[in-house]
Amino acid sequence: MKIRLFSIFLLLTGVIFAKAYRPPNMEKKIFSEKKLSLDKISQTALFSGLLSVARDFDEEENEVNYELRSNSLAIAGRLEPKSETFKDVLQDLKDRGMTVKEDANKSDISSKIYRGIRSLMRKKGNKDNEKCAAYCIDIALRLDPDGKYEDKLKGYQKKVGEADWKDMLEAPVFNNPWDRKQGEFKERSETIPGGEAAKFAATQRTVYGLSVRTLSNGRHAGAAASLSATALRDKDTEGIEFHIDQKVGDMTGNSLEEIKKLMRVRHEEDGRIPSGYKVEITFEDKDTLLDGPSAGTAMSIILDSLFTGLELDDKFACTGAITADGKVTRIGGVAGKIRGATKKGCNLVGVPHENIKGVSDILVLDGIDKLIAIQVFSFKTLDEALMVASKDKPAEVQSTIDDFAKVAALIKAKPAALAEAKIIALLEDVVKKMPNHQSAQILLSVAKKNPKTVLSLGGSFHQIDTNTSGISKKIQRMVWSGEFEFGAAEKEEAKEALEELEKIAPKIDSRITDFSDAMLKAVKIYSGGREDGEKDDDFVKRLKKEWEEVSAKRKKLMGDPEIMEELYG
Repeated sequence: MKIRLFSIFLLLTGVIFAKAYRPPNMEKKIFSEKKLSLDKISQTALFSGLLSVARDFDEEENEVNYELRSNSLAIAGRLEPKSETFKDVLQDLKDRGMTVKEDANKSDISSKIYRGIRSLMRKKGNKDNEKCAAYCIDIALRLDPDGKYEDKLKGYQKKVGEADWKDMLEAPVFNNPWDRKQGEFKERSETIPGGEAAKFAATQRTVYGLSVRTLSNGRHAGAAASLSATALRDKDTEGIEFHIDQKVGDMTGNSLEEIKKLMRVRHEEDGRIPSGYKVEITFEDKDTLLDGPSAGTAMSIILDSLFTGLELDDKFACTGAITADGKVTRIGGVAGKIRGATKKGCNLVGVPHENIKGVSDILVLDGIDKLIAIQVFSFKTLDEALMVASKDKPAEVQSTIDDFAKVAALIKAKPAALAEAKIIALLEDVVKKMPNHQSAQILLSVAKKNPKTVLSLGGSFHQIDTNTSGISKKIQRMVWSGEFEFGAAEKEEAKEALEELEKIAPKIDSRITDFSDAMLKAVKIYSGGREDGEKDDDFVKRLKKEWEEVSAKRKKLMGDPEIMEELYG
């Protein structure tokens, strides 16, 4: 099965849109395992069936969603908490957000679970058996709603009641070097006291936020997605309620809390705050889980412009976390986000000042083309962002944008012109007027023959992960299952991953060279397949040894305070 992430606003502080696996909460008390009355054969069958649901089997045939799989693992672990198989699956899930592939079919799994349920129900008056059965019945019906046991299962369900899955799942797990635990996903609102203003200066504003979407093959594609704020009169609201009208995680919710404070500081004394309004904040990707503070700057821009009436440039896109005192702070995956900005026609892009190194990754990966097509600015504060985001920009900002556009046109027409004295002089003038014009800064370094040639630390991790994501999953499955699986599709994918790794190897930050080399060696082994006369088991063992080295190298990096400080800030 392929783990499908609908979209990820990458990382460390990126906004995350995802359909991901959530590990079970094994601490919740739902029934007493010691009081269960179940014969060993039935318990083994039930455990085996539940574990099969939790493990990775043919999605196209069975369509098992991630929540059901995690729920099944939660019950399996309560039946046999000391099982090494259960522990391996749970740990694999927590480490990678996925589990080992298993050859199984829905009919066999349903039969095992039904046998266990039937045995549980035979013990009349055992409340713990009934509670356990309620959960198992729900799993069985969700797994195979129209199966041959449907009527009997529903009959049992009437006797024992429905299962209560509340608080059964922990936060989503994403296979990313910058992953952070996510809390409960829910709609978030923040309210500020009303003021004397008669109304908002504007009732609706929209801006683009930058994202990196994870594709089904593990590769990443940059994109820009709109978010809007709409202010509507609401007779039941005292003051102003800011409401995100979709389920979000703690980081996005906490961003809104910071923004609420920021709006009060900026507009309370100036008398711009009205009363009796509900402001709906809507994201273009409305039907997905959302978390991460990287939309903070974009949300601040649209909310601030409701109070001031500032019109926004529809060619502007940005990313960045925000603090209550208006500071724009770092996010992750910045290079990929910028590379996708032009897909919505955005040619003015804003990123946090702390992400300057990531902007240079575009040059390392793509050369100067992307930096000619878009103008990238870095911001330390919301006020700096607003100067570029506004439709009617300050004269010096607009003239700088116009001057760079002229330089870009000249270079596009004649690439060699970048080395000419007049182009260098124009770029120097742009940088002098706006030192935060990162496209000009980077092009100037190229013109003066002092360009950056190595990826940033975060960019290095990102490139290794995105270029090996699909093949890494297959290696992990083979290593964990101990079964040799290698066909034409795997060979082609391995070849592509190997080529990409070899291409970026000279551009990797030297601090993670050991990790990069270990990954390259593992992919080479996988790509090469069995050696002449080598048995399947021996090949898997050889691959496992190298994969353990990859894991050890990565774990060492993640335990390095200097590395983590630079990644997370």
